[in-house]
Amino acid sequence: MSTMLFYADAESIEVLRSGRPKAVLLGSDFGYGNFGDVLQHVGAVSHLQQTSALDLVSIFALEAISRFVGVDALRRVYKVDALMFVATEPLNDEDLARLGLHQVLVVNAVSLVHLYGGGFLNEMWGDFSLSIAEELLRQLPGTTYVISGQQVAAGYSKRVAEHVATYRPRLVGVRDRDSLRNVQEQGVSAEFSFDDAVEQLQSLSRLYQFRRGEGAFLHLNSSGYTGNDTALLEMTHHLSLVSARMGGSQLPVLFQAFQDGREQVIDSLETVKRLERAFPFAGVQAALLVEAILAPPGTREPRVLVGQFGYSCSYHVTMWLQLNGIPCWLRGSNNYYDQKRRSLGVENSFESFLETLPLVEHGANLEARSRWLGKLDAVVDSADRQGGVLMWEAIAPGRRQFHFKGEPRLETLLGDSWQTVTQLQEEKGQLLEKHAADSADSLLKEEQRQELEAKLAQMHATLRAVEQGRDELSLQLQSASERCETMDAALQAANAAAADASARLERLFDTSLPAGERFGHLDQVRRYVLEQQRMTEDRLLACNEQLTAVGFEARRYRLQAEAEHDASVYHRARDEASTKLLQEIMASRSWRWARPLRVANRFARTRRFDASGNVGLFEAARLVGNRLPIASSLRTRIGGWLRQLRRS
Repeated sequence: MSTMLFYADAESIEVLRSGRPKAVLLGSDFGYGNFGDVLQHVGAVSHLQQTSALDLVSIFALEAISRFVGVDALRRVYKVDALMFVATEPLNDEDLARLGLHQVLVVNAVSLVHLYGGGFLNEMWGDFSLSIAEELLRQLPGTTYVISGQQVAAGYSKRVAEHVATYRPRLVGVRDRDSLRNVQEQGVSAEFSFDDAVEQLQSLSRLYQFRRGEGAFLHLNSSGYTGNDTALLEMTHHLSLVSARMGGSQLPVLFQAFQDGREQVIDSLETVKRLERAFPFAGVQAALLVEAILAPPGTREPRVLVGQFGYSCSYHVTMWLQLNGIPCWLRGSNNYYDQKRRSLGVENSFESFLETLPLVEHGANLEARSRWLGKLDAVVDSADRQGGVLMWEAIAPGRRQFHFKGEPRLETLLGDSWQTVTQLQEEKGQLLEKHAADSADSLLKEEQRQELEAKLAQMHATLRAVEQGRDELSLQLQSASERCETMDAALQAANAAAADASARLERLFDTSLPAGERFGHLDQVRRYVLEQQRMTEDRLLACNEQLTAVGFEARRYRLQAEAEHDASVYHRARDEASTKLLQEIMASRSWRWARPLRVANRFARTRRFDASGNVGLFEAARLVGNRLPIASSLRTRIGGWLRQLRRS
């Protein structure tokens, strides 16, 4: 990982510079709003607040900053003294001012570094988190370091063992028995700490009270890392079994475990949208779990949730239901979730689960958790309150363009990517034209020339097919942001390869070379061009899968515009009909004959003769007098007399 930079708001900077002893917390929650990650973070913060006098500093990802929640508000919500945001590239001056951030240059009196729990110690996310911890620990050789509540994948346990051997944490805790075996086989002295979210899950009873009864609890997640995106048909079958078991008398409770604007996060509400009518319920009772965790105490009334069992794609939702006496089946579609299932005692198929509704007890795990917390408190109490110091050199503002979490949207990314692909096509066309011109050299054999032309024709046909197919709908877009970043890097490499190819062609077919040497390199050039063609077509096909989403969105916008146009035409027709009817009424004889009666009624109600309220008795007399053949001197005297009466 490249050199890391840390940013913080002004209030956090003051805390970091102070001489008060501090604990730096790093773990699964980087600010992306996942129920389980937030629980573990809040749990670690809450325990240290209750058992120590340390200032608490948490680390989030810079990319997790939301457009709708300010940095200072985020710090208050999590109840920490300071927030540091990690980045790998420097921000520019404009974004620093817009976000209210400054580079962190010093953190004084670091007494404790706590790598709190989560399921991130695996090949997907482990290197990012451990690299941040190691960036801090390299400057803090004597500072107390603890690890707790971790799920360690078997294939990643060697990397964890190397980290432990180098940075020597005082305590290493894992949340499941598989993880304990994985690290102990690598020589790590670890203990079972259970999950860092347990205390927070138990305290959620102040907001949600469970009662066994008719109904079911659902949590769905079809994001790419779950493996469920390729098993939606099986999920719909399971949901039909849930519906049949409920009997339709009660709406299921649907838990939304993510509060995250990124398009690659496909939690319960987003999965219901994907399933369309395959979601077998006419309605749900929704519960936004992250909002419930972070809501200030006393701002929400407790809710009673009724159900007989749960169906979940979340490890922490499953554990939460189990702790409240509700049987819950955890869905697992890959090794990552299979390890979670084993740790929660979830076995067999969903059909088998429905037959017996087994309830898993966590009494022994909770006792082990209590013993672990006692050891953790002893280590924290013994930490040196003088602590160590973290220091970084000031970095000049860069040119990085900052985007809030979930931005830019997929449509923008695909548009930029397609523009790049179009440029690549043009460059490739120029390369092929040059090669075709060189191929016409008299030294080429006729059969080789014909074979090359056939290959080029096949390539053009393939490109035309790609262009025709890019407007077809596809609902299989997963991990869009990561794929777009990978594609950008690949396209840059392709541009470089194209430039290199052009240079090679110029070198190989330089007129100064002997004819025999040019002829000898022909086959090498042909293989190179074909390889470039294949690579380009693969990239175009990958981009096409993502671009089809734009067509899907465009169709939705077109249908919406058509509906709005139809509504506008309908209301305009009604307005014209109403105007015509009003004109007919006002032109009728009965309307004219009734005018004196309307004037009298209006005067009785408002003391005015006209609808706008401008003509009263005095004004009416004045208007009548102006029409009568009266001498001006007499009209003036009468007017003066009337004005005296009006003032009186």
